Amino acid sequence: HVRPDMRLAWEEQFGPVLPVVRIVSVEEGINHCNANNLALQGCIFTTDIDKAIMISDAMEAGTVQINSAPARGPDHFPFQGMRDSGIGSQGISNSINMMTKVKSTVINLPSPSYTMG
Repeated sequence: HVRPDMRLAWEEQFGPVLPVVRIVSVEEGINHCNANNLALQGCIFTTDIDKAIMISDAMEAGTVQINSAPARGPDHFPFQGMRDSGIGSQGISNSINMMTKVKSTVINLPSPSYTMG
């Protein structure tokens, strides 16, 4: 178990490492997330979509995945980061918005909630 005072809890790993920090409340989790200098992507796993959206709104991350692992998605939404995790967004159409900061929230529902057509 990794404690918040350990380097492993705050540095970006490039390898098969998964630091797990025990969090006892939603507020503590949001504060821990936002205290980091890295802010590329974050993930929320829950069955409460309303709470997931509230947490996503409070998280300072370029993309927040709900009920899914981190993923790139420039074909669907821009690949972006905040703070030390990147500047701007990937893709020509996003170059126009270089001076703004876009945030994506992805909700992965267990079954389709809409119909295409």
